[in-house]
Amino acid sequence: MRIYIREKQGRRFFIPIPLSIASFGCKIASYAIEKSGKHINQQQRDIIDCIDFDELAKSIKYLRGYRGLKLVEVTSADGDEVTIIL
Repeated sequence: MRIYIREKQGRRFFIPIPLSIASFGCKIASYAIEKSGKHINQQQRDIIDCIDFDELAKSIKYLRGYRGLKLVEVTSADGDEVTIIL
């Protein structure tokens, strides 16, 4: 997975994330959220509880077959751009 960030001022960032690390992060996310639960307000907690991180980790395994797929392509009003590509 590759994350590209381009700011309006012309600065560019490239963050490579191996899919194995993304999968591992999803697997431990539920534990991390459980431990930091007292620091998260209720509205955010309700949103996070809707995500099944175990299923998300499993789906990353299947996404390996779709390399080059653009998952996110966002441009803000002030010209900043974020693109996430598998």
